[in-house]
Amino acid sequence: MMKVLLRNQLSIFLNTMKTQSTKNYIGYAISAIILGVVIYFMSKGVWDISEAIPEPVLKGILSYGFIAVIGFILLIGLPQVFKHLYAATDLQMLFTMPIPTRSIFWVKYIQSFIGIPFVLFLVFIIPLVVYGIAIGANILFYPVLILVVLSFVIVGLSIAYLLNLLLIQLIPGNRANEFMTIMSALSGLIVYLLFVLPNILSDKSMSERLMSGLPLLPEWVPMSWGSSAILEAASGSNQFLLPFILVFLLAGISVVTTTSLVEKGFRTGWIRLSEGSGKKSKKRSKNIKTKSSVHHPAIAIGIKEWFSIKRDMREWLVFMPIIFFIIFPIIGFLNSGASLSDLQGFNEISWPIAQGALLFVYAIFNGTMAASSVAREGSSIWILRTLPLSGRDIAIGKLWISWLLPFILLTVIECIIGVFLGWTILQFVIGIVLKAIITVGISSVGLWLGTIGAKYNPSNPQARLKMGTGIILMFSSYLYLIVTAIPYVFLIVPTDVVDVTAEMGNTSGFLGFLADVAFTLLSWKVSYPILTGVIGVIVMLLLSIGLAILFIRLSAKRFDNGIKIEMVRESNSKSLFKKRSSGKSLY
Repeated sequence: MMKVLLRNQLSIFLNTMKTQSTKNYIGYAISAIILGVVIYFMSKGVWDISEAIPEPVLKGILSYGFIAVIGFILLIGLPQVFKHLYAATDLQMLFTMPIPTRSIFWVKYIQSFIGIPFVLFLVFIIPLVVYGIAIGANILFYPVLILVVLSFVIVGLSIAYLLNLLLIQLIPGNRANEFMTIMSALSGLIVYLLFVLPNILSDKSMSERLMSGLPLLPEWVPMSWGSSAILEAASGSNQFLLPFILVFLLAGISVVTTTSLVEKGFRTGWIRLSEGSGKKSKKRSKNIKTKSSVHHPAIAIGIKEWFSIKRDMREWLVFMPIIFFIIFPIIGFLNSGASLSDLQGFNEISWPIAQGALLFVYAIFNGTMAASSVAREGSSIWILRTLPLSGRDIAIGKLWISWLLPFILLTVIECIIGVFLGWTILQFVIGIVLKAIITVGISSVGLWLGTIGAKYNPSNPQARLKMGTGIILMFSSYLYLIVTAIPYVFLIVPTDVVDVTAEMGNTSGFLGFLADVAFTLLSWKVSYPILTGVIGVIVMLLLSIGLAILFIRLSAKRFDNGIKIEMVRESNSKSLFKKRSSGKSLY
C-alpha cells in the first residue's frame, strides 16, 4: 500500500510541476541558484580554514549546528506539517478508502521531509563532506556524518509532528484559527530556548566557550553525542560507536513516540477540525437592546476592520516578529549577566538607537497591515462597490486603523523601555510625535500596493499579497524610511558627534562624502538650533504627509474604479474524468 501511495504522490508532484507557470519556474530557478551559491561559499570557507580549526572548536560548531537544524525545522516546518496533516485536499478521499491510517501518515511524513528538512540536510552535509576531503578523514567519517545529520533532521521533524498531534487533542475543533496561532507562538518560543540553551547551561557566553575550546554543551546532551561520533569517525577511532548508537536510538524513539499518536491525533484530529469549522450562531435575547450610532464613513470602515481583526486570532500573527526583535534580545541581554541599570544614564546614546530600531520595526508592520486590509475583503469586495461610499472614505478608513494598531502597540513598548532607561519627557514626546508622522507614509504606501496586488487566502491570513507586490512593498518601505529618516536623524542626533563626523570626513570615498554632509548639517544645528529644527520638521512633514496624501488619492481612485483580488482556492474542483472535445462517450 505504501508503494501505491508514494507512486501516486510522485505523480501528483510531477503533474503539479508540469502545470506551473513560467513565473514559478523562474522563482524555483532563482531559489536553487541562491541555495547553490550559499552552499558554495560555505564549502569554500570550510576548505580554506579546515586545517586551522581546532577539534574542540569544531565540536562546538557541530553541536550548535545540530541545534540550528532542529530549530529551523520547528520554526519553518510546523505550519507545513499542520497543512499536510489536517489541511491537505486529498485527505477527504484517502480517509474514505480502506487504507491504514499509519500508511497515510507515513506518506505525509515523507512528503514533509522532502522540503525544508531536506534542504537543511544538504546545507549541513555538503560543507562537512568538503571538510572531510580537505583533512583526509577516514572512510568511516562519511557514512557516520550522513546518518548522524539525518538522525537530527528526523528528530526535528518528529518533534514538529508530535506537537501537532498533541495540541490537536487539546484545542476544540471550532478553534482551528487559534490552533495555528498557538502553534506559531509555541514554535518561536521553543526555537528561542534551543538557541539560548548553551548560555543557560553555562556561566560563560557561547562565543567565549567556543573560542576558548571549552565544550559548548554538556556531554549528556544529544548534540554532543552527534559531534563526538562525527569527529571520532574522522580520526578512524572506534569510540564513535557509542555516541553514534545513542543518536540513532534517539531518532528511533522520536519516530516511535510520534507514530504512537497517529490513530488518535491524525484521523480523529482531522475529523474534529472538519466538523468544528462551522461556528454555531448564538441566539440573542430579545430583551437586550443594542445601541447604534451613525459614524462618518471613514470611521465606520475602520471600526469594521477592527472587528475583523479582533475576531480572528490569526490576524495577530503579523506581530510575532516583535518577540524576536524586542522581547527576546532583552531577555538575552539580561540572561548574559547584565542589568538594565548598565544602560541607564546614557540617554544621548540609548534614545537615538531605540528610535532607529523602532522605525525599522514600524517598516515591517505598517505597510503589511495596510496592504492586508484590502485583501481581507476577499469575495465580499463587491459589497463595498454597492455601498454609498467614495473611494476616499474607504482608503482613509482602512488607513487609519492599519496605522493605529501597530502605533499603539509599539508606543506602549517604547514607553516601558523608556521608563526603565530613564528617558526624559521631552524625548518621549519628540520620539512618539515624529514616528507618528513618518509611519503614516509607510501605511499609505502599503495601502496603495494592496490595491494593486491583493490576494485572498482564507487558510493563511498572512499571505495577502502576491509575491512580486510583497517584494516591492518591502523595498519601498525601507526606501521611504531611508529618505524620511534624513531629517529625522538630523533632528535627534546630538551635536556632540560633530567632532566624530569631522574626523570621518577626512576619509575618501562615499563614506567620507556622507560624513562631510553630516558635519555640515550638524554645524548648522550648532549655530542655528531653532531654525534648523523648524526646517527639519517642515521637510519631514512635506515628505511624509505629502506622500501620504498622494498615495491616499491613488488608492481612492483604484477603489472607485474597482479592486480585483486574486482568490486562492483551498481545494481542487476539477473533475476526475475530463470530457473529450469530440463529445463521444467515455465508454
